[in-house]
Amino acid sequence: MLDSFIPVELAVAPNPLGLPFNLKLTTIPIDARTCFELWMPDAHKALLPEEAMLLRGDRARLEEICAKLTDLLGASLSHDESLHYQVTVDRWQGVRSALYDAGADFDAIGVTYVPQSLYPSPTSKGGLTAWTLQEARWDVSFLNLQPLPLGFRAQTLPFKVTIAFGQSITKFVQTAPVLARRA
Repeated sequence: MLDSFIPVELAVAPNPLGLPFNLKLTTIPIDARTCFELWMPDAHKALLPEEAMLLRGDRARLEEICAKLTDLLGASLSHDESLHYQVTVDRWQGVRSALYDAGADFDAIGVTYVPQSLYPSPTSKGGLTAWTLQEARWDVSFLNLQPLPLGFRAQTLPFKVTIAFGQSITKFVQTAPVLARRA
């Protein structure tokens, strides 16, 4: 019997021998009882060789987690610089194939959880015309580790995978005056 969608052996990030200076241990929620950990690099600092090795070594585990989520919910692959490039996939292998076809080779994976949000969509005149409900999602980024004289720099590739169930929902509203009621 399955106890959790993400088994404990996958959920726990590898424990390095020393404390990483330029990596942050991040917990990514799946639901109210399930989460997983990963090491995320600081975007502005160089990585030590041991930290780069930790990120590279953890890639297979994170791909397995992303594969489980993608196989369950589906995903879309997009390119930061092209509004027209979007590939919808229902298996992680489809993500890997699309990245391979685009020549995007990566060393490590980053995952960010974006919770469900509800936000207004105002008109150009400042009035409210709609509310949009954005589903919770996981944004997967792909990192290339560039060698430096004394370590590595994590460079984010311009590709992003969004794993989510469903699309955003926008509901248009009519504004009605609120009348005060006297008791």
